[in-house]
Amino acid sequence: MSIGEVRPAPGARHDGRVGRSQRLGVAVVGTGFVGPHHVDAVRRGGYGEVVALVGSDASRTASRAASLGVPASTTDLDEVLRDPAVDVVHVCTPNHTHVELGMRVLDAGKHLVMEKPVALDSASAARLAERADERGLHAAVAMTYRGYPMVSRAREMVAAGSIGQIRLIHGAYLQDWLADETDYNWRLEPESGGASRAVADIGTHWLDTAEYISGQRVVAVLAELATFIPTRMRPAAGATAFSSGDGPAESVTVRSEDAAVILLRFEDGARGATVISQVSPGRKNAFTLEIAGSRQSLGWEQELPERLWIRAREESRLQVRDQADARANGAGVPPLPAGHPEGWSEALRDLLRPFYAAIASGEPVPGPADAPYPTLHTGVRGLCFVEAVLASAGSGEWTNLAG
Repeated sequence: MSIGEVRPAPGARHDGRVGRSQRLGVAVVGTGFVGPHHVDAVRRGGYGEVVALVGSDASRTASRAASLGVPASTTDLDEVLRDPAVDVVHVCTPNHTHVELGMRVLDAGKHLVMEKPVALDSASAARLAERADERGLHAAVAMTYRGYPMVSRAREMVAAGSIGQIRLIHGAYLQDWLADETDYNWRLEPESGGASRAVADIGTHWLDTAEYISGQRVVAVLAELATFIPTRMRPAAGATAFSSGDGPAESVTVRSEDAAVILLRFEDGARGATVISQVSPGRKNAFTLEIAGSRQSLGWEQELPERLWIRAREESRLQVRDQADARANGAGVPPLPAGHPEGWSEALRDLLRPFYAAIASGEPVPGPADAPYPTLHTGVRGLCFVEAVLASAGSGEWTNLAG
């Protein structure tokens, strides 16, 4: 990251220094696809005020800050970390930068929100989680799908014993944004994204949601990976997520998986399976999950997030989000009534609510088992899953998850 000064975004009324308000001061690092969504989630959550945007290119960062209405932009993270007006930092940058940036944030005494995966390997992720614990700082990982109301409803039903003993947990996460050889993104490069792509990027979301709803942990996997597009065209100017680059390009060898098929064993005896793909034409964000118990089955689809299928031998019904599932959306923000659909952006917002509430109320850092939000230890768990999948795909054998 080049050195720069915190500067007002063009058109913004600001004195050049990150300002203080009654709400928590927040800086977002990263100007690509997901960073602006974190800006939006913080604002709509009601607890924080985004006071600075940090990026690697001064002009691009200033332009993005102006479009988002963020009062200051900078290429110098240290300038932001020295500012006492900043309480929380969101890291929304390429995977290989997460640990280094996260350590700097924590060592500066700031609370941390990290995009996933939190590191390129579980050992590095564990060091980051330990640093947060040592510093007594709240640190969350953005496992967004926990934030959906009907995911919470399903979790409550399982915990109450409504579906009986869990037998099967299965589903898929299918996308098509990398379905053509001209589709390219830094995630394709192991140096930036890690040894795994599809599993690390979206498979970890599926795993976390399955474990979150079921209350069971995966203990072993049997995996097969596939790279259906062995060479791709890399744009000279680069490409952001969910878009293709324009202009000159060069042919490069792909060194990560396009898709995965994974069998799962859960700790209490349940069995499972999932298909993960970033190359399935027509599938945009097709996250599906079904949990079959001895009395009932629950089924949820991310593209129809307001609905939860509840199936039994005698009858099946479609539960639509109602007033019982309406929750306050942040400080002073009333809940959306039933019939006002909530989607991915609302899920990210609501995922962060207990994190910001804990900071605002001065609550101590929770242990991993009783945390009201996904901590960095959840991120470690996701990387243990990725590593087990890679090991199983390499050996062709069942592989236990570490931790």
